[in-house]
Amino acid sequence: MTYKLLSNPTDNPKVKKNMGVGIYTAPLHLAPFNLSGYQVCPKASEGCAAACLHTAGNPAFMANKEKARIRKTKLLYEDRAEFFKLLEKDIEKLIKKTPKGFTTGIRLNATSDVPWEAYRSLSSGKNVFDHFPEVSFMDYTAIKKRADKDLPSNYHLTFSRKEDNDDACKYVLERGMNVAVVFAKDLPKTFWEHRVIDGDLHDWRPLDPEGVIVGLKAKGKARNDTSGFVIQEEVKQ
Repeated sequence: MTYKLLSNPTDNPKVKKNMGVGIYTAPLHLAPFNLSGYQVCPKASEGCAAACLHTAGNPAFMANKEKARIRKTKLLYEDRAEFFKLLEKDIEKLIKKTPKGFTTGIRLNATSDVPWEAYRSLSSGKNVFDHFPEVSFMDYTAIKKRADKDLPSNYHLTFSRKEDNDDACKYVLERGMNVAVVFAKDLPKTFWEHRVIDGDLHDWRPLDPEGVIVGLKAKGKARNDTSGFVIQEEVKQ
């Protein structure tokens, strides 16, 4: 195999914003849901499926982009040793390319929700977080039980609100995990009695204070959401 798994830190406009907060970030894009024949988004809802970032970007490149993501996902499930061999090489290259004074950052679930903390397929027998302690990792997740896990110190999770998981969101907030909520209108100052911060300033969630709602403005197809995934009404302060 000669192809890359991680995307370039400057390819995605939002990920590129992380440069402004000192994080040189590379995302991993798998084929979401069961597009590849393997389910990588076990808690996907109708709303999040319709608004998925998988379809973001120039439509002219969508066919090739989707093909590459399916190939990566199949490799993960059909040849895990090779997948992690390639991932390890990509991370080593990313570390070397990270500008002086910056932190190397990786988002493994840019278009998926895989519990990477459970995977121990690297040559060392460790998971990817223990194998690269000098790298900072982050993801969004909709899997409630991940909030109860003892995660590696260099792996940060933010919970994702969907139209069908408000109770889970309130549960993880009590556990100290932040929750990302998509709003159609201006971000409110508070939501569910928690302070709302602007999550669109950058995409590096480990820098967020604890106990907050990460407010995101609806983008692309999400602007037309009618499922409840996007908070459409004006939130009273």
